[in-house]
Amino acid sequence: MGRSATEGRAGARAEIRSVGRALDLLEMMQRKAPAGIRVRDAAQHLGVDPATSSRLLSTLVAHGYASRLPNRRYMLGTRSLWLATAWVDRLIRIAAPPMARIADTCGATVYLLQLVGTEAVALARLTADRRTMSDEIGPSYPLWASAAGRALLSSVPAVQRPALLPAEPFPAFTPRTKTRWADISAAMQEADHDGIHAEEGEIDARLSCYATPLPRANGSEKLAMAISFETRRPESDRRLMRQALQRERREIAKQI
Repeated sequence: MGRSATEGRAGARAEIRSVGRALDLLEMMQRKAPAGIRVRDAAQHLGVDPATSSRLLSTLVAHGYASRLPNRRYMLGTRSLWLATAWVDRLIRIAAPPMARIADTCGATVYLLQLVGTEAVALARLTADRRTMSDEIGPSYPLWASAAGRALLSSVPAVQRPALLPAEPFPAFTPRTKTRWADISAAMQEADHDGIHAEEGEIDARLSCYATPLPRANGSEKLAMAISFETRRPESDRRLMRQALQRERREIAKQI
């Protein structure tokens, strides 16, 4: 049996109200990044009961616009980046020349990444061989096992870092993957002296990576730039890569 016109209008109003609430939650998660929001905070913000806010958040997670953190808070998901096309396009325009210089100097693949929920998500990728810039969002990398992930994690207040990681021991991808918080913390402390985070065969035994966070005076976005290269590259090449990342990090920071 079909609905009456009155029921249809009431349903439309309810659907529009739900859309508005979902958009409010996206904005709330952006403001609270990277700590995330709790169901009861969302309910209070929207003026609804916790069950309603839980359903809204679960719907956003199901569609990829939100992600659930290990501490049961909610944060923006990867698909939310699709809504920020102006921001992403501007960032890629700024980063493209420094990324090209690094690729030319080092002969390696260069990435621009952003912290989204509990992942390091690639916004752009420039390969040294094909010399083409890919601005497709993705892939994503785990925070504990990648240099880019640890660089992004270092931009987060220390008290919030463990909440972005799964329960210990963390999943291992190779025998070299760090699976304990103590090891992750030590690796991040080691990077403090020059701002370069290192990964040696932790996701792919054949690959290494250097990454550095991109400091921002304003804004909640956590950004990083990374170089991926074959583990067999000599120490002279590695020094060149670290220097290139440090130099271009300063150039990008002036503009973002």
